[in-house]
Amino acid sequence: MLALNILFWWMQRAGYGQIMDDFETGDLSPWTQSPENRWNADNVSPVSGAFSMHHSFDNPEAGFDLAGLSLMNLRPGQGTTTWSFRLRYGTDPSSTNNWTVYLMSDIGAGSIQNVEKPSGFAVGVNQDGSDDTLRIWRVEQGRFITVVKSRINWQTDIGTEEPANIKIMRTAAGDWTLTVYDSNGNPLGISSDHDPSLTNAGWFIVSYRYTSSRDRLLWFDDLEITGFFGDGPDPPETSEVFPGDVVFSEIMARPQPAVSLPGKEYLEIFNASKSDIPLGSWHLATQSQEYPFPGVTLRAGQYMILCQASDTALFRSWGAVAGFGSFPALTDGGRVLALLDGHGKLIDGIEYSSDWYNDDLKAEGGWSLEIINNGLPFSGGENWKASKTAEGGTPGRVSSVRGYNPDFSFRGIENVFPEDSVTVTLRLSETVTGLPARQDEVNIGNPSINGIQVVDRLFREFEITTTGAFNTGKIYQVCLGTGVKDFSGNPADRDCFGFGMPVPPARGDLRFNELLFNPLPGEPDFIELANCSGKIIDAAGLRLASVNQETGDTSATVALSAEHRCILPGALYAITTDRKSVISRFFSGDGDWIFQIPSLPSMPDDNGHLILLGRKLDVIDEIVYSEKLQFPLLKDNEGISLEKVRPESSSECGEYWHSASESCGWGTPGAVNSVYSEKPVENDAVVFSSAFITPDNDGNQDFLVLDIKLIGNGNVVLVWIFDETGSIVKKLTDNLFAGSEASVVWDGTADDGSLVETGIYVLLIKVFDDTGKTRHWKKVCTVIRN
Repeated sequence: MLALNILFWWMQRAGYGQIMDDFETGDLSPWTQSPENRWNADNVSPVSGAFSMHHSFDNPEAGFDLAGLSLMNLRPGQGTTTWSFRLRYGTDPSSTNNWTVYLMSDIGAGSIQNVEKPSGFAVGVNQDGSDDTLRIWRVEQGRFITVVKSRINWQTDIGTEEPANIKIMRTAAGDWTLTVYDSNGNPLGISSDHDPSLTNAGWFIVSYRYTSSRDRLLWFDDLEITGFFGDGPDPPETSEVFPGDVVFSEIMARPQPAVSLPGKEYLEIFNASKSDIPLGSWHLATQSQEYPFPGVTLRAGQYMILCQASDTALFRSWGAVAGFGSFPALTDGGRVLALLDGHGKLIDGIEYSSDWYNDDLKAEGGWSLEIINNGLPFSGGENWKASKTAEGGTPGRVSSVRGYNPDFSFRGIENVFPEDSVTVTLRLSETVTGLPARQDEVNIGNPSINGIQVVDRLFREFEITTTGAFNTGKIYQVCLGTGVKDFSGNPADRDCFGFGMPVPPARGDLRFNELLFNPLPGEPDFIELANCSGKIIDAAGLRLASVNQETGDTSATVALSAEHRCILPGALYAITTDRKSVISRFFSGDGDWIFQIPSLPSMPDDNGHLILLGRKLDVIDEIVYSEKLQFPLLKDNEGISLEKVRPESSSECGEYWHSASESCGWGTPGAVNSVYSEKPVENDAVVFSSAFITPDNDGNQDFLVLDIKLIGNGNVVLVWIFDETGSIVKKLTDNLFAGSEASVVWDGTADDGSLVETGIYVLLIKVFDDTGKTRHWKKVCTVIRN
């Protein structure tokens, strides 16, 4: 049924209303068709309910058919306008087969059919190209200009079998947001940008262009248009609300088992401004959905509880309450929450997490999260704590953890990754609302930036398009100007971030470089990899697995990253299940290159076998580790990582591994290994890293590295060590097959694993090449033990 419903919101704001059509009456008479009789409201595979508007004309030729609906003098410049509908398209889009929905057009369907050129705004696919991406366009005399380019590829992300639910919002100021859901209501993506221009919003039009074999494949349903209509009075002016004027101040995501509060989920907001703020046109939002506020006013300095409408009676004794007919589920682990004013402007937003409790007992339920400093909107876990009250929370009242908590830092860039050859995604650690309008504050160099769009609800992720393509093999940098600041005015600490076009790795391009497999009780393992190639590698294309050394069975694989990340040449990449714990434990590590993932493959404390795999499950590197590789004089190996002397050395050769030094805190995740030894620059055939070693694991001269330069690629190397009496102490290598160079490490131990005594030791090096020739050297190294 088609209906125009004027909704009298707070203060009877005449003019706000809705146009709705679910086609359940089977009547298309309010729609103007051009040509006539091309569409029906029928029950042929309806999108929703019993009937949908369906293109039903069997055309022996190619066609371009439209159906239009009068917008009854919609006035989008007077307030926020939203369009929502479901659409199924039963074929893959192309330049000759596509659909477009004119959200507002200055001319009707018949005029467009008569080759007149419309102006307005439209959403659809393939009107300015054939890349199948869903876009919002500004239409100027028939010319389509992209306003919002989503990440949704209609062919691959939506397909031909199921409908998509499309929602578009435009604020009076011209901020556009495009949100897409699948047929089950799951969010597929959200994109936004700014375009304040307007034309006469006379018609809403569905258009369908098709070849002769692709007719009758478009379905349209559940149209809702909400906005300001008619020639009535404009909405009453209200004082402008700024970001931070209203903030989230308490979250009860896990109310059971209840302590003393009602065992129901709730949120609390606080009016930090000096003015009363009517909330009747506001929305509480998650990443993908919006929930309208009831007609309430938040007084200056007031706290207000937000909950399900059915729970309002339970909270009235605690303070002011706003009950929502539909209220978002507050998931235990966390989710995005946002406050949007009547124009769709972001006033506050957070992405809470159960980690914010910092209290395992209270995180189990019954206690709320409370804000520390309610003058810091868009804040993270550093500004939230578990409630300290005996009741479990302070709904409607001042926070029990309230205190002085200034914000003096902005971490800045968290990640940059190329989506394609002309598009990169930039993710920041905090909300930066004005970035799209300040394009000059972001620099990539060459190619230059063409545009910036917001990707996520909280203005932390942005899509940057460029004027030219990125070259494979070249490293680029995104750099932020000093004008890019967080809400507290802090410039970014990490203001530049490298990226490039990734390519698949080959065996040996990435190698294991550090392992913690026997952590202290209650602490996590970690694995560090090193990019030993000149390639840029995507972490999301890599997986890890362990091998049971008794059965030989390989475990299920574990993804290195759920997010696309560039591992640049020479870079380190450490992973763990508890990033915060690893950063706190290992002071010599570098937290910028430590990443948290849900799980690691099995890493037994005594010995294990790990494999690094590519996207096609091809082996990139592997290691069989053992506690016997640790420094022999250590009384206990717990909490001490194994480090490689050189990242590029074979991970499978135990001689290249050594215990991390005590001076570095027993591990260096994300940073250069404490046992790292640079390659020599001398031209001698045999070069020692030092003339002496002091094998005490203090991080200084703990081992000897022998670098041997060879002729040809078919060489066998033998290295034996003798004491001053001529007795053999250790056969360091017996038949090491090497190419044009070899590196061998001696940690000061004898063949039985014990440390040798202080003294002078002779190293005999023999090389047998593939022509039968033999070369040998004798060199001396002194061992000093305290």
